[in-house]
Amino acid sequence: MNVLYGRDYCAANQIDYEQQFTTSRNSVVSVISHAHLPMVLNNPSNPNYQKLKDVSLIVIDEDPTSSFIYTLGAARKDPTVTANSPITRDFLQTRQSLGQAGNIEQAILRLMDRATTGAFDAEAEHVTNRRRKSTSYSLTGAAFWKALAQELDGAVPDFRHFQDSLRAAVDTDTERIPADFFAAFTEDLASPKAESARFGLTWIKAADHTIRGMQFRGDVLRRIPRDTPPIVVLDAYASRELRQYERLFPNHTVTYVEEWPFTPLDIEHTTDLDDAEDEGEVDLGIDRVNLVAGKQPQLRNYLMAETGELTRGHPAGTLMLSYRNVIKHLEDPELQARWSWRSSPPLTALPPKAVETMWWFSGRGINSFDGRHVVAWHPPHRPVTYRWHTMAALAPHSPSDRNQLARHAFQSELLQMLHRGRQTNYPVGTPDRPRVVLFFHPGELPPTWATTRPFQPQLRFSRHAKNPLHPAAVQAIAAELHALLGGVPQACLAGLELYTAKPMEKALWTSIEPELRLLLKTDPAAPVKAPVLFAWTTHPDVLQHRLGEFKAADGSTTALIAGALHSADEPALHALTKHDVKVVVAGRASTTRVFAATTSDAERALRRLLR
Repeated sequence: MNVLYGRDYCAANQIDYEQQFTTSRNSVVSVISHAHLPMVLNNPSNPNYQKLKDVSLIVIDEDPTSSFIYTLGAARKDPTVTANSPITRDFLQTRQSLGQAGNIEQAILRLMDRATTGAFDAEAEHVTNRRRKSTSYSLTGAAFWKALAQELDGAVPDFRHFQDSLRAAVDTDTERIPADFFAAFTEDLASPKAESARFGLTWIKAADHTIRGMQFRGDVLRRIPRDTPPIVVLDAYASRELRQYERLFPNHTVTYVEEWPFTPLDIEHTTDLDDAEDEGEVDLGIDRVNLVAGKQPQLRNYLMAETGELTRGHPAGTLMLSYRNVIKHLEDPELQARWSWRSSPPLTALPPKAVETMWWFSGRGINSFDGRHVVAWHPPHRPVTYRWHTMAALAPHSPSDRNQLARHAFQSELLQMLHRGRQTNYPVGTPDRPRVVLFFHPGELPPTWATTRPFQPQLRFSRHAKNPLHPAAVQAIAAELHALLGGVPQACLAGLELYTAKPMEKALWTSIEPELRLLLKTDPAAPVKAPVLFAWTTHPDVLQHRLGEFKAADGSTTALIAGALHSADEPALHALTKHDVKVVVAGRASTTRVFAATTSDAERALRRLLR
């Protein structure tokens, strides 16, 4: 088998780039990357094309769409970043001043000048980035071609100078503008419909109305000649309905073969931010920009702990998916202990490499994570320009088709990466079957591809609270105290540092703490009834590690405590109300609050701790 590497890899590893193709003629099997294929297969004048024509079959593993779309001036290694075109206003002004700009470049320059005055704001597609307080504009389709025709004013387009200008800006030893780009521009400019979205202008307007990033853009399909060897694409999510591969290979006859069983993924998910109040749904979404900037440390730590707890007890470990900058942030050595923050017993670390990471848009075909849980922190969203511009290479005349193709690309990337754990290779119900958990809502997925259900985290995070893990901690300890005693003395909640203790509660806790510890050690059912409190007798810090980091709250308002109990998942807590029980503390008569179903239950619960 012969592997054909890219130029960068060859340069770094002392491999003769050209010699690879000669060697491939004598190999039974040659493996070539997606990104490498168009450079060879759409250029018959390339001598390497002639060498690959000798093979009998080309097999492409998974969807190669991104490799067959050329974006002006961009070797797009990171599809989540909008590439900058070199055909800027400054570039065109320089070409014009040197007498090197033809009438097409001059017309585009005049359009840019008009755009800076706001002339096209109403016609251009736009989206506002609230964080950056700026709006991105895209003048494309019919509005762009109409405006360009007005500027040309009937003149014969000077395509030669246009090609010279673009090649002067883009062409290097390793990158060339494909002939398809100029052919598509010529076709679109001459089209009677004049509505293609393959070309246009983009710019960004700041809140103070200053303009930056003014550029001419283009996205076109690299068309593969008909005389290639037969091509087989192994893509489980190929869309016959969207004519995905007919668009990608317009010179070929496309046949879809679906003759194998398809086992859908079992996906657990949380909800979207906008739907966080829906009953039964949990919102764990964390903005990735805020995360990397360290602006939501409590939620970040919580998500790391939930991921760690999912991993604990699963020998294969967990694969965590997100964007590259998020992964790099979480690889900070100071954060690594957070995967093991909530543990039993406290501070027990996970094994090395128990949580591995990958970022979206990389390494789809890797099999080394077989058997791992897969946890995705963020959805694989591309910038809006992917829908506006990149998909225009496949659907230049239909905005609705572009939207559907972009949605399909999202689903394909999501599901392909979620399959890294190979969940469907493991029978349902077996202990080593990996789980797939999303800390976001994936939207509607075809039921043949995946079944979805809500994810239940081990602890509930109250997203909008200053003390977000406190309510769940109260509920967990209250449930255990109720199971042990039949009621929940507030002095216990205060003594366990869930609430700020008043002097009387401190004094009462001094008396009842030893009895509570004794009960936990002597009651044979205590490890089952009250596992956290049972562990607390040995590890004083267990509450913070089992229930999360929380601060003691003000316990003076009965309604706040009752509200936490009544919103618990444990139904037994819903019937508890406040009862004042008389006690004698340090020789003084007083009353203390106990939450129970009846006064008798409250008195009985306290007597068990005051022998």
